[in-house]
Formats: sequence, structure tokens, C-alpha cells
Amino acid sequence: MIDENQDSHYITQLDGNLRAATTLRDIGNDGWLLLIHLSYEGCPAGNLSFNLHNHSQIEADQVARNVATNPFLMKEIDEYLWGESD
Repeated sequence: MIDENQDSHYITQLDGNLRAATTLRDIGNDGWLLLIHLSYEGCPAGNLSFNLHNHSQIEADQVARNVATNPFLMKEIDEYLWGESD
């Protein structure tokens, strides 16, 4: 369970040597802020953030824990790293 005064942090292997360090932050009535710090072979590769509106604490935590299985987030990460593709 998430302590309302602390962020939750997770590290997820995405693809090959690509990893995501995620931070889930409670932003009060506005929902949750998901921060994703990408690294490739241990080197910084970029940062993304997403507002998770209308998510319960449990739902937001599941999104933060399961970035690699979330099609929307993986598409956004792919587009961020490689540009738009069809």
C-alpha cells in the first residue's frame, strides 16, 4: 500500500537493456503523477511523465508496477525514443 506522504518507486525491465525506473506520486485531488526515468545499458535515455486522473490508489500502483505490459505506455515510450512509427 502507498503511504500518502511517500512516493512509490519501481524498476522494470522493458526490452533488452532498456529499463524504466518509475515513481508514483500522489498529487491530491488531481490524481497521481507517474514519472518514468528510462535508461539503456545503465545510461540515462530520457524522462516521461503521465497524469493518472480518475485512478484509485490501487489502480495507479498497478500502472506504475506494470509499465512493460501497458500498451499505451509502451507506445509512448517507443515514440519518445524512436519517433512516431506506423
